[in-house]
Amino acid sequence: MSRTAAIRITMPLALLLATSPLFAATVNVQVGGAGFNFSPQHVVIIEGDSVQWTNMGGFHNVRSDDCASALVPGLGCTFRCANGCDGQGGNGAPSSAAWQATVAFATPGVVGYHCQQHGSPGSSMFGTVTVLGIVLVDGFEDETPDAWTATVP
Repeated sequence: MSRTAAIRITMPLALLLATSPLFAATVNVQVGGAGFNFSPQHVVIIEGDSVQWTNMGGFHNVRSDDCASALVPGLGCTFRCANGCDGQGGNGAPSSAAWQATVAFATPGVVGYHCQQHGSPGSSMFGTVTVLGIVLVDGFEDETPDAWTATVP
């Protein structure tokens, strides 16, 4: 005879669990390949999620639009990545290698990026990451549909 236990998870607790780093998601973006583009060009994530760029072919990198100087690679950038990311033990210079680079986003907002070789902020080979903030709302009533019930062995 097996035992079962009912677990009742209220909506605020479910949102907290679903948005904790344990449940963080990674969105994949293809770089180059058949053309000078990012695919998808614009992504929407939740704070704590990551974006992973993968070079599909060509001489590319991914560089945030907030870079302070075009003369000093990586200066003042939130990120500049290709074979790893500058400041994290990698090299963010454009590369034709089969590279992958992942950046986590902890702050809500819109972050523009571009290929340093083939684009500029908002032009040619560019994209955006829109990071949504998490809003936890307390005060739900303990009635269906605001609470979930699951049976576990």
